[in-house]
Amino acid sequence: MSVSNPSAATASQPHSPDVQQLVGLLGSLMPLLLRFQSQAFQSQAFQSQGLEQPFQAAPGNFVVPNPALDHRAAENLIGDMIAESLRTLSTYLETNAGRHAGLESCVPIVTQAAHRFAARDYAQAFNLIWLAYRAIETIRAADPRIPPPRAASSDQTSSSLH
Repeated sequence: MSVSNPSAATASQPHSPDVQQLVGLLGSLMPLLLRFQSQAFQSQAFQSQGLEQPFQAAPGNFVVPNPALDHRAAENLIGDMIAESLRTLSTYLETNAGRHAGLESCVPIVTQAAHRFAARDYAQAFNLIWLAYRAIETIRAADPRIPPPRAASSDQTSSSLH
């Protein structure tokens, strides 16, 4: 195992505004998911009463309002995000948990997230994935030689893009 780790050098540097914005956006994702879920119920209520659901389009937006399609699109989007995160975490833990004992504590979290994903409980799966990433970062803070999870996904991405 190499002692030099380029990500360890960046771990002590302040986060760029882009990273801070991304963290803020991810923090807003759970309320957004809950809103999509409640909109689906509202949409069903509007339809059962024979009413049209209000729709506000941005200028240049030619999307026809369709709550059912919007709900399916949101489910597919979050499902893809969760599936990719689970693949990244699984590969990361398979590669690194045996080398870094602290990471073994993340395996049950990711396993439980996979079970919640299989049950289509996307909000709980997303929450568990967040907890796994948080636990990994806590462990990495104590040992900066441990690589970040994105190192596992970037290896996969570069091999699948070529």
